[in-house]
Amino acid sequence: MPVAEAANVRLAMHPDDPPIRQLCGMAHIMHRPEDFKRLLANVDNPANGITFCQGCFSEMNADIPSLIHQFGQRIHFVHVRDPTGCPARFEETFHDNGPTDMVTAIQAYHDIGFDGPLRPDHVPQLHGERGKADGYTFLGRLHTIGYLTGLMQAAEYRGNRPTP
Repeated sequence: MPVAEAANVRLAMHPDDPPIRQLCGMAHIMHRPEDFKRLLANVDNPANGITFCQGCFSEMNADIPSLIHQFGQRIHFVHVRDPTGCPARFEETFHDNGPTDMVTAIQAYHDIGFDGPLRPDHVPQLHGERGKADGYTFLGRLHTIGYLTGLMQAAEYRGNRPTP
């Protein structure tokens, strides 16, 4: 960790995906918000951080905006996705159509001053698209980029508007 810090490298642990205790006989060790709290406390170094995969944390039944505020500057990378269901049986949704209050989540990133990479993750495949339905098709991602850009602009405006 000191080498990463000296080189100005930020490491980012991704949650187990899916966030379950065990998969195919292999133990998962990062499947609860408490695991990330322990990671950050045990290695208390600004270079040690989190890939905040909203979909995985959502599947953990976490309050996404609250967790964003808790982890704050230790969030180094963000995956924005919004599945429905549970870790053992989930479906990807469009980012504006899932269970997470995406407006509040994006506002929370703005509130903590997040300035790292934020990328749209898995999207449903749209009718007529060719290629694998693996969550990375073009049209769904294009929609998501526009949606997230609008939310980020709204959060910026809201954070900078003058008080009456």
